[in-house]
Amino acid sequence: MSDNNQNHHNSGAPRYFAGLGRRIVAGIIDVVILTIIAGFGAYYLGLTEGYRMLLMMLRHEEVRTMEGVLVTSPFPGQVATFLLVTIVLIPWLYCALLESSKNQATLGKMTCRAVVTDLHGNRITFARASLRHFAKFVSGILFLSGFIAIAYTKHSQGFHDIIAACLVYYRPEKIE
Repeated sequence: MSDNNQNHHNSGAPRYFAGLGRRIVAGIIDVVILTIIAGFGAYYLGLTEGYRMLLMMLRHEEVRTMEGVLVTSPFPGQVATFLLVTIVLIPWLYCALLESSKNQATLGKMTCRAVVTDLHGNRITFARASLRHFAKFVSGILFLSGFIAIAYTKHSQGFHDIIAACLVYYRPEKIE
């Protein structure tokens, strides 16, 4: 479905649900931004050793510390910390803080003029935004079917939106 599916909100003004295409573009923008933030975050938090060790692991090389000491742990703490911060904490805080803010959107959604609301069109709480973020893992299981559902559900909801009781609207530009 496209962004044309209408829902009349309490204010009487028509609202349009943000369709799959718009949300994919917003997601790509957010991934680029998150990659930059995570890179700077890892550098400034001193997590580059974990990143270096992760690359050694992925290349099936011996994992050694900067001092040359062989690491025998199957999953070194530096790697776990790097992944926790860059893959879990930074994306969670980025999404939950921005979607529960007055803008109701991540930078990617703002660019695509999409906003996240509760089922009544109100701003969501940090807790609901957090639930929505972590529920995206459910949407990703089974070949991204929870994201693909956006194209087929009545209100353009993915599984994560349904779990968190959220809607994502397209906010057209105001005509002056």
